[in-house]
Amino acid sequence: MKKKKTNLGKRVHMYNSPQDMENQFQNDVKAMGGEFEKLIMDNFDMSNPWDQSVLASILTNSLAYVEVYAEIDDCNMESAFKQSYNDALKAYRQQLEEKRKNL
Repeated sequence: MKKKKTNLGKRVHMYNSPQDMENQFQNDVKAMGGEFEKLIMDNFDMSNPWDQSVLASILTNSLAYVEVYAEIDDCNMESAFKQSYNDALKAYRQQLEEKRKNL
């Protein structure tokens, strides 16, 4: 299996334009998000409350871990987490509503 190219682990990033930076960011999110999604789909039954709780705890602890290390660099990501969460929640609710309408 060929590993997807990401810029993870690099402290300094060089790009030709803001669009190049955005494209690389989206690539990294897609590449690693796919890895996380596979892990979740292979190990958790999202219709099972126990599995939901275990996964929620893991994700919550992961966000707290990221926030603490971001604070070392004088960065507060908490509000960005909340905004991203609310945006994703809205999108997933809309997808579910559309899916229900098509049943």
